[in-house]
Amino acid sequence: MSRSPHVEVASPAEWASAFGIIFQYLEPPERAARVENALRLVQTGQLPPTALWVAHASGELVGAVVCLPVPGASALVWPPQAIEGTRRTEIEDLLLATTIPWLQRHGAKLAQTLLAPEEIKLSGPLERNGFSRITRLWYMRHDLDLPQRWLAENRSLEFQSYNACDRKLFRQSLLGSYEGTLDCPEVNGVRTLDEILEGHKAQGVHDPERWWLAMESGQPAGVLLLTAIPEWQGWDLSYLGVVPAARRRGVGRELARKALRDAHAAGARQVTLSVDERNRPAWELYRSLGFVMCEQREVYLAIW
Repeated sequence: MSRSPHVEVASPAEWASAFGIIFQYLEPPERAARVENALRLVQTGQLPPTALWVAHASGELVGAVVCLPVPGASALVWPPQAIEGTRRTEIEDLLLATTIPWLQRHGAKLAQTLLAPEEIKLSGPLERNGFSRITRLWYMRHDLDLPQRWLAENRSLEFQSYNACDRKLFRQSLLGSYEGTLDCPEVNGVRTLDEILEGHKAQGVHDPERWWLAMESGQPAGVLLLTAIPEWQGWDLSYLGVVPAARRRGVGRELARKALRDAHAAGARQVTLSVDERNRPAWELYRSLGFVMCEQREVYLAIW
């Protein structure tokens, strides 16, 4: 490989080979399945073709990376890979050196990569190029087999939907709920509130009737954001936050119970959520309500 490598968006003829490089660390059967699924995502428009970038050297395809701007001034990145027998470090670093500015030009203020425990070995290029491992996410699910007593509404809280509530008060309460958060505090203050809301709206099937402002004795107590995920036949508890003045009074428990009640009433088969493993009060609450951990992911974050 004598010529210096250069990076560009992959052509359709290169998609299969590029994904093959990205998943080269897997055994052949699983690699083939992952490549097939990735191609299906591109062909159905779920993954834009502009998210797949490749490196060439001496006319050969030698490396690839997936980087995707997402709503909410954010981006998702899958670690770059270069083929064996090449200047791997140089190629992987060049892939990120080219695509990170491209993400920034598309409005991304932060990027994250989520790796399963067995994929941590792929993190080297990320850590060489401004990403840091910040925490581990727990993915939890509830099968919605609820005790009968939970199906009754709690009368101490009044719930107002996003469509019906005071929007200014909703925004103030959402922003206030981030104060002192234990869930990925590294990103606090990086994005505007409008950008945060844009990111939440893009998750699943957004319905403002599933966003709630909780009021207690006429004062805002917390915010609950739910979204339907049809492919999982379930709902996702996208965000649950309690304002500082209402904490340690059981408000978080009632917000989580409302999420379970509403999903159960809508016929969902499960409720899912993710939580920072450092947020012990949150995951202890979710466990006490019947959520069980189903997956873990290491979080690598870059902030620009």
